[in-house]
Amino acid sequence: MTDAADTGWSARLKLRFEATEVAGRARTILCERSHVGPLRVLKPLYPEGDAFCHAVLVHPPGGIVEGDSLSVSVAVDAGANAVITTPGAQKWYRSAGRVAVADTQIAVANGASLEWMPQEAMAYDGARARQRLTIDLAPTARFFGWEVLCLGRTARGERFAAGEFQQRIRLVRTGKSAPLWSESMHLIGNDPLMSSPLGLRGLPVMATAWIALGGEAAGDNATAALATVREVLAEEPLAAASAPEEQLIVVKMIGDAPEAVRNLLIRVWKNTRLQLFEREPVLPRIWST
Repeated sequence: MTDAADTGWSARLKLRFEATEVAGRARTILCERSHVGPLRVLKPLYPEGDAFCHAVLVHPPGGIVEGDSLSVSVAVDAGANAVITTPGAQKWYRSAGRVAVADTQIAVANGASLEWMPQEAMAYDGARARQRLTIDLAPTARFFGWEVLCLGRTARGERFAAGEFQQRIRLVRTGKSAPLWSESMHLIGNDPLMSSPLGLRGLPVMATAWIALGGEAAGDNATAALATVREVLAEEPLAAASAPEEQLIVVKMIGDAPEAVRNLLIRVWKNTRLQLFEREPVLPRIWST
């Protein structure tokens, strides 16, 4: 028998959220959660009432080593509302040669919403990683999400001097022939892009956030939301927001520490949530533990 330490872990997690009614009130429930290997979701939480279900994804080993393959599938059914986060950074450990893979697929149905707010992916010096994120939105689905990448353990002064990090992100809207957003990155340790003034400027943290709206009023709502986001970023020279599509806002930023970048993303979310999701912002409880 081949030991898992030699081959890496293969783990899969499948989640599905469903809209239902309890005592005459709308409620979102986690109706499906199946897993294989070391991927879990904590007990669903309702810190803001029944309509929004909060879930925390957990990877018990604490890090991803060479040869690991992680797969997460999230479906939010029509009318359901979910908030998903993680308790800590997703750590990609140094590799002796093999690549580790994490693949996340998200589908949000009509009238549903998902707020995808994981903590950062941290690539240790020498890591070899391939990360894929696919977001499939129905015409009236709403989505707020981000991805943060930290190159090296900044608290130790570590740089990403060796290894490679591949990332592919694709956001599509059902019925549109072209994706709303698609980007690919293949970064090699000590890549000139990391120090270039046209690239990361020597800063180890990069992030992208997306706000996607659907429905008849999406265009007007997106215009107002873009103005709000730009107000939040007005004093941040290393962050910017644009609207490459009528129903989509994209935020890009770089920074010197994951905490600073994450806090800025949270400010964007807090200042737009009432406008976009008709809810006051309620921080996930796991962030306070």
